[in-house]
Amino acid sequence: MENLAYFFYRWFLAPLLRLTLNLLAPILGPKLRTLVKGKNQREFVLSEPEESLRERRPLWVHASSGEVEYARPVLRALKEKYPELPLLVTYSSPSAIRLIQSIPDLSAWGPVPWENGHDIRAFLERFKPRALMVARTDLWPILIDEVSKAGVPSLMFSATFASNSSRLKGFARCLTGFSLRRLSHLQLVSEDDRKSLGSLAAGLSVEIAGDTRFDQVSHRLSHPKPLPISLKPAMGRPVLIAGSTWPEDEQHLLSTIKEAPDWKVLLAPHETTPAHLESLERSLQEHGISFQKFSRGGNWTEQVLLLDQVGILAELYSWGDLAFVGGSFKKQVHSVMEPLAAGLRVLVGPHHLNNREALHFREVFAGQDPLVIPVSSSQDLLKALRNPALLQAKEQIRLLVRAQEGATLKALSWMERITPSGS
Repeated sequence: MENLAYFFYRWFLAPLLRLTLNLLAPILGPKLRTLVKGKNQREFVLSEPEESLRERRPLWVHASSGEVEYARPVLRALKEKYPELPLLVTYSSPSAIRLIQSIPDLSAWGPVPWENGHDIRAFLERFKPRALMVARTDLWPILIDEVSKAGVPSLMFSATFASNSSRLKGFARCLTGFSLRRLSHLQLVSEDDRKSLGSLAAGLSVEIAGDTRFDQVSHRLSHPKPLPISLKPAMGRPVLIAGSTWPEDEQHLLSTIKEAPDWKVLLAPHETTPAHLESLERSLQEHGISFQKFSRGGNWTEQVLLLDQVGILAELYSWGDLAFVGGSFKKQVHSVMEPLAAGLRVLVGPHHLNNREALHFREVFAGQDPLVIPVSSSQDLLKALRNPALLQAKEQIRLLVRAQEGATLKALSWMERITPSGS
């Protein structure tokens, strides 16, 4: 069944998708237009001549979009240990571009080739990668088939498979099985992921290696971006950090904040567009909640500090006593790692089942005070704010999170086995 599914995907579905995207390119959104153009023109940003890069045989790391954050600690560790090793990064979504641009010392980066044998073989001939490392989830069937046929070693690291994942159902399950069998090695986050794979794990080279994102979060907290000292909250009133919120989250949060005047709240919306910030300001005013903007500086005197810039939320969790992570009243929760690493318990809405870390830490201290606490309404949020036990054990929480580190070294160890000394 796997081979039949792959045949149908390779010769019908993948070409149809490429044709559709190209035909619709003029009316697609900016991100998709950028992606189609980049794939068609094979656009890459190079820091050295292409011939030199090919001769030195780069290590190829692929990350779909936000998965760049899982690749980041691996890329950093590789560059620190093997400064002469050329690194080539590809992405599937233009959303990854901003993240990739923030990574220093890359030899080349650009969009992953179309799911087409000819394009992938041309890519392999163009760069001659010594190995492929895939971050988290983005394993393309034709790509990994061509990589395997070319004899290029491959690793999928920080891989996770929820039991209800669409990748493990029906037609997609057949493609997942086909793709996994062409990997050289698979590093799963936990034993639960192996259980979720079930029979698909049979015969694979599999290792339980953990999640590299924990290494990245730890590095970020130990190398923080500077924050304005004047805005840091004074001791006394507890502080809630509400991170990456959407309107669906904010609806519940504002009702709760109004009923909890003894709390200070740093409100960090996921989208900081002028339109959304203006709408959020109007909602705060309608609820009678005093607020000020982060960008204006000064001292934090109002109840709500509205974060109207991006890139510093991870550091700001260190100012808090309790966290709420957004997306969880909308569709799917954002990462809970940053607040947990800062020693905060985390409140999440009902839509958190997509997040393996949220589920794992929801079970820690089960029966007492779990580290991730589901809430389903404004009343639940208010009840949590009135529970002093949720503000305790910061150092213990930090230690529990730090115990999850180490996946980056295991990914590095695999690379060293297949290319000793990075040569």
